[in-house]
Amino acid sequence: MVAAGRRVIERDGIDALTMRAVAAELGTAAASLYRHVADRDTLLLAVLEEIAAGLPVDVPGAEPTARLLRRLLGAHDYMAGHAWVLHVLIRGELVAENALSFNDACLADLLAAGLPPARAASAFRSCWQLVLGELLSEHPVSPARRPNQRAAAFAAADPQALPALTRVHAQVPDRGPGTRCADLQDALAALITGLTADSKGAR
Repeated sequence: MVAAGRRVIERDGIDALTMRAVAAELGTAAASLYRHVADRDTLLLAVLEEIAAGLPVDVPGAEPTARLLRRLLGAHDYMAGHAWVLHVLIRGELVAENALSFNDACLADLLAAGLPPARAASAFRSCWQLVLGELLSEHPVSPARRPNQRAAAFAAADPQALPALTRVHAQVPDRGPGTRCADLQDALAALITGLTADSKGAR
């Protein structure tokens, strides 16, 4: 059932996940599914648990900040292949328990870097929000059509009215959909460094 639900979502989108659609995928009646799951959200959560089990937890690195950076980048690259999950997570209603080990490992590294619990929690949220923002911005569930209005608007921008934008846009190549933002690693590293820079004094 979980595999069938995942196939439905990844083929047709999250809104297509219904008990009837999963039953059709399995070649059975929808009523038979209710012997195994209570409702659609229960099935969706089971799919989320399966995906969350793939998040990186144990990563190499002698320093906690190095482990944290490697784990966050690994989570980014893994979740880029499951972008639809992000649209479920930002609703704030469901959480996969398998994801808690990832959270725990990140918090453990921030604590090991010298941050007290409250600041460790805040630092983790800041790091995750940066990763989440890049994923939502650069990894849409449905790749944008090309050419499109957005690309045309940038191409037609007036250098006199928008000098900084046109100068930068002309020198920064289009990465194309589905690729990691080139400066994400640098941005994450700078954020982690800044958040833990005065950690000794914060203990």
